[in-house]
Amino acid sequence: MKHPRHQIDPNDQIAQARYLIASCLSRSGFMMVPSDELSQLEKGLVGLTVNVSIPGMGEIQPLSFTGSLLELHQSMAPEEDVITCGELMLDCRRRKVSIDNVPLVLTPRELQLLTYLMRNRDEVLTRGQLLGGVWELGYRGDNRTVDTHIKCLRRKLGEYGRCIVTVRKVGYRFDSFVPR
Repeated sequence: MKHPRHQIDPNDQIAQARYLIASCLSRSGFMMVPSDELSQLEKGLVGLTVNVSIPGMGEIQPLSFTGSLLELHQSMAPEEDVITCGELMLDCRRRKVSIDNVPLVLTPRELQLLTYLMRNRDEVLTRGQLLGGVWELGYRGDNRTVDTHIKCLRRKLGEYGRCIVTVRKVGYRFDSFVPR
């Protein structure tokens, strides 16, 4: 039997899920609203219903959100075509990576991982965030696959591999410092 301290109250689990979803969507300009408000949207607004499912929790009430199409569009930052860090250059459109104009050979997954890390430079990314941003939606494997891909990526990046910093017990961060 687990120690009571490690058990999560089912009601808290639902509240945490609702809070996390609402927080993520609020960054894009969505606001949580009562579900009946979705049928009365004004022009220029968009409505969203999110069904939350937590195994073993039974039925959970859907969450309803609304947001301005203009605000949503403005919240989407344009992605950079070319991302650099010193002599490391990642051309996102052409899907090419080079260091000091010498091309690197990366697997498609390594390229996606490097792109995700460099686009989110200086931010700590959990293994779960990396899996969600790089691997397929239905990926069911071990999240330690991220560690294996990071190891291979660091090796191929040489000196620039040090830019990928391990944040112990959390995940990884791409530091923008330039190796010497």
